[in-house]
Amino acid sequence: MSTMSKYALGALAAMSLVATPGCISLLPESEPVSLYRLNGLVEDEQAPSPNAQTLVVDRITAPRGLAVDKVALLRDGELAYMAGAAWLSPAPVMVQDRILDILQSETPELIPARTEDGVEARYRMQIELRRFEAEYDQGPNRAPVIQMRVMARLIDRDERTLAAARRFDVSVRASDNRQSALIAAFSEATNDTARSLAEWSAGVVCAESGC
Repeated sequence: MSTMSKYALGALAAMSLVATPGCISLLPESEPVSLYRLNGLVEDEQAPSPNAQTLVVDRITAPRGLAVDKVALLRDGELAYMAGAAWLSPAPVMVQDRILDILQSETPELIPARTEDGVEARYRMQIELRRFEAEYDQGPNRAPVIQMRVMARLIDRDERTLAAARRFDVSVRASDNRQSALIAAFSEATNDTARSLAEWSAGVVCAESGC
């Protein structure tokens, strides 16, 4: 057998090991087939309360493997990415957008702003996105569970203190092992996390400032 034939057979064998049955593929593709965004119904925007406090939400940080526009999958402790799909924006950017939307629509005690807005505010929120992946905890052909974890810190700039810190963990089982079902579960996990963040931050800020 020629050297070239050996290499070709080796490549085919490697591909057969990587490929898995089911609706989600890990094989790389040159371009994504579908682009997705995080979805969720947001209530009509509420007018800020008379004593509302401005809250600046810093850009969300994340590990290198999550700070991308790829849909992260976790199988047997190894991080991979969904083939044929991508986020419209890097995951931390989309998560921040959802948090700002929910703060704006559901927390009249706070007026959310971005760091780039250049707004002077007493309170600042720093967020780390530590988990944001579909974990195949029941095997490669079963519906995975979306694991989301964020670490939030509220900084009181007037007092130069850490006003509060909390970790939020949310798990949402996808209804099926298909792209659309996974994206829906990612969206649900993000919306649940954002609402918990909004309620918590409003409680901390109002307890200190009386809003």
